[in-house]
Amino acid sequence: MTVREEPQKLTSRQREGRAINAVAELLRRTLSVPNIYLEPPASLISADILAVDRGGAGDLHAVEIKLERDLSPSTEQRLRPAGPQEHNRMYATWYPKYRQKLQGIHRQLMSMPAHYRYLAIPAESFDLAINELGRLGLFPPDGIGRLGVITIEENEGESPFAQIAVVPERFRMDPAKLNAIETKLLAKNRPDIEVRI
Repeated sequence: MTVREEPQKLTSRQREGRAINAVAELLRRTLSVPNIYLEPPASLISADILAVDRGGAGDLHAVEIKLERDLSPSTEQRLRPAGPQEHNRMYATWYPKYRQKLQGIHRQLMSMPAHYRYLAIPAESFDLAINELGRLGLFPPDGIGRLGVITIEENEGESPFAQIAVVPERFRMDPAKLNAIETKLLAKNRPDIEVRI
């Protein structure tokens, strides 16, 4: 007997959790024997995922996930039929808020204590986000490092799929912040995902 599953409306928290799993799986496949911490303590690092390469002894990879609610006009605005004037008015009110929100996300990413820093966004938000991030700068002022961008594709009824759209480059890391993460998180907590050898 086959049971037909009705599509379930996921909460934003459930969508974020599924995206975290998709990004963690991407990092597990991409890095060499990573230890992955899901939602590490914000007092140490403001990221949704922290992956430590080479069995916990390598570089830190931090990912901040921002889904549709953070980077798109509200659902109500998108569903409302709009002519050119209504569309322009909606864009004029939404876009300044979007730019301000992305500036805050950019500041957060640039200040993260990690060797590699990523922003994970829905695939359909990539073009608009990369234009704004390009304006804000994917590189820090000293030129050492580049923000990576991960896109997440959500297909109804299937697991989300994450892939790297902009390859990150290694940032300089403050030794004091690295030491704090090593002593307060890595040495005391077992990772949520680890590769057994």
